[in-house]
This record gives sequence, C-alpha cells and structure tokens, in this order.
Amino acid sequence: MSIAHGPGFIDVHAHYVTDSSVARARAAGHDLADGMPWATWSVEAHLDLMDRSGIDTAVLSVASPGPHFGDDGAAHELARELNEEGARVVRDHPGRFGLFACLPLPDVDGALAAIKYAFDSLDVDGVILKTHTRGVYLGDPRLDPLFAELDRRGAIVLLHPTSPVCSEETALGHPRPVIGFPSTPPAPSPTCFSPALSSATRGCG
Repeated sequence: MSIAHGPGFIDVHAHYVTDSSVARARAAGHDLADGMPWATWSVEAHLDLMDRSGIDTAVLSVASPGPHFGDDGAAHELARELNEEGARVVRDHPGRFGLFACLPLPDVDGALAAIKYAFDSLDVDGVILKTHTRGVYLGDPRLDPLFAELDRRGAIVLLHPTSPVCSEETALGHPRPVIGFPSTPPAPSPTCFSPALSSATRGCG
C-alpha cells in the first residue's frame, strides 16, 4: 500500500463486509454480528465517511466473527474471497486504502496458506487476528507455527476483540461491544507466555 502523506488521519480500524460473507454467516446461524445487525458496506460510502472525517487512508479488515463458521474448506474459500475483494479495493483507490488480511483460523494449515497468498500475491499490509477463534486463544500452542511464520515475515498484526465462547450467558441480551468484550483482557496473557512469541526475533506489531 502507498499511504498518502498529508494532514489527514490513517484509520487502522476500518471494517468491510461483502454480501456473500454476510449470507454465509447468516446461513451458519450468525444472524447478528456480536449481537448487532449486520452492516452494509460500500466503497463509495466509506470514502464519503473518510472525506468528511479527515481520514486520508483506511486500512480495511474483516470484523468479528471472521470467515470460519465450522468448515475448514469453506473458511479457506471465504477468507480468500474476502482478501481478494479487499485487495481489489486497494488497487482501485491508490493511497486511500490498505488491507489487513483475514485468516481461516483455527485451521492453522489453511491460515499458513492464506498468509502466503495474501502477502506474496495480494501485497497486503498485515493480518487481523481475533482474540480467539472458536475457542482457540492466541496463546494456544497449536498456533505456534502461525506466529513463527508471521515473525519470519516481520508481519504487522492487528489484534481485534470478539465475543467470548460464553457470550450468550454474559451479554445479558445486549450487543457485546456495548458491554465490552470479556475475551479481550485474558487473551494477551497466555499469548505473552507462548514459546513461539517468546522466541520471536522480529516481533509482531
């Protein structure tokens, strides 16, 4: 991404969705996104928001719950579809957008393949990771190969909250962002003790 240099802001927390991704989420039982109605998104509306808000560049990413709804193959396919669409937006609007790729976690092999494609073919700016994916938190040793590859590439990582596995009981009927994401505080703790991150030489931002 070629970031525009000027007096405006760079927004690194900018989400996008596609009609296809919302349809797949709903088909998998996610009628709401973290307890809130699914938003509609368009490049035109986002550019208008950016211009009105003094934002030069927005780095796009996929919000919770991400592309994995229980089937590894379908998750890999959806992650690629979303990343390709995000990359197309970046190409079509030079300097206005960047992209943090989404990954089909907790499928580690699929995520490693997605990282290779996203960085080597789509030239993304980094990746977005949720605090957990289907109950697999970031400090889980099953994710060690993932962090090793991100470290090898010196990748930028955006850590994003998501609903905890007990969200139906803790949300009290409210959208999760309204009451806060209880999964966020404990997520970095096991991650800090992860051998993969302790041995990282380049680090993840």
